[in-house]
Amino acid sequence: MVSKWKSVLALCMVLVLTSAFSPVLGKERVNMEFKQAPLVDVFQILGQLGGYNVLVDPSVSGQVSFVLNDLPVEEALDLVTRTTGFRYKLMGNTLIIASEARLKSEFGTEDFTFVSVENVDVKQASHLVSIVAPSVKSYVDEELNLVVLYGLTSDLAVAEKALKQYDRQALSGVPVPSSVATSPIPEKGMIQHTMAVRYADGAAVLELARGRLPQREFSWDEVTRQLTAWTTDQEWVELKALVQSNDLPKFTLKGILSSADQMMVLVEHRAQTTLMKPGDTLEGWTLTSISSGAAEFTQDNRTFDVRIGR
Repeated sequence: MVSKWKSVLALCMVLVLTSAFSPVLGKERVNMEFKQAPLVDVFQILGQLGGYNVLVDPSVSGQVSFVLNDLPVEEALDLVTRTTGFRYKLMGNTLIIASEARLKSEFGTEDFTFVSVENVDVKQASHLVSIVAPSVKSYVDEELNLVVLYGLTSDLAVAEKALKQYDRQALSGVPVPSSVATSPIPEKGMIQHTMAVRYADGAAVLELARGRLPQREFSWDEVTRQLTAWTTDQEWVELKALVQSNDLPKFTLKGILSSADQMMVLVEHRAQTTLMKPGDTLEGWTLTSISSGAAEFTQDNRTFDVRIGR
């Protein structure tokens, strides 16, 4: 355990010490296509391609749509910042994005802090940081259930407060509904079947089921997300296949980026964006391939495509 803490502390020292160096912004040439993508995510991607830690000022907001082909990262970054009214500045190994006025003002000192979480997944806690304090970098230690934060002192306070409140909120658990739907009285000869629905809206699931088998009765439990029906075995096989084909996460493809040695996509789901490369998993679905304007996701024997902007 002692060696584990030493490794975490060593990481923090590396983050601090790298500010003493100023590498040249990456010259790798990239192709990019974004459709209504969050500007913060676009800057994060460009900075990472250049090999930098990225700090985005909280004042940076909005969405962008553009297509850029065969450009160096530096030129792409310059175009995006200027056309959106922002500027960037290099401070050691950190790329800072903000308004010109903000860059001219004093940012304050950078520091790091440790936040231990007990009731939430440490990766979800880190993702929360990227939302409430996008300029703060975070490192997660799953064994210690620890989040290490690095950034401006004022931003660290915001991120730490949000993480602690998020962790306390998880103690309340899942609320129990005041009433639970009762199963309908089955017709003679019918068999009760139950299926978990992970992604689809409950009302849409009921409408789909009733449209296929209007003569049968169905019930939906919002807490357990279970669909219950009294049907014949054959009816259930057909209904289950229909529901599963529509039980897909609502991924929106916000951007596609390719360079000489990699391809990535920016995916939005439940108001959160995630940068993914082939082999990465989101909500249990694995990104298997990226093509022109589309990405393919697979789970078990199921596959679906998402096109950019959808």
